[in-house]
Amino acid sequence: MEALDELPAEQRDVFIMHEIEDKSFQEIAEVTGVNTNTLLSRKRYAVLFLRERLQDLYNDLFTT
Repeated sequence: MEALDELPAEQRDVFIMHEIEDKSFQEIAEVTGVNTNTLLSRKRYAVLFLRERLQDLYNDLFTT
């Protein structure tokens, strides 16, 4: 949750709606008024940030 809180609001909202609330990008676009390409970009940046931010945790859990 801390890593999610570190994301910019736009990226966090898209990530949560898509991954946790299981909404499609089309549904998110309808709710937010933001086009799907922008939403895809925001989600991509969120995923890249979270991968980097959580890499040490992943290594501790699965490589020891």
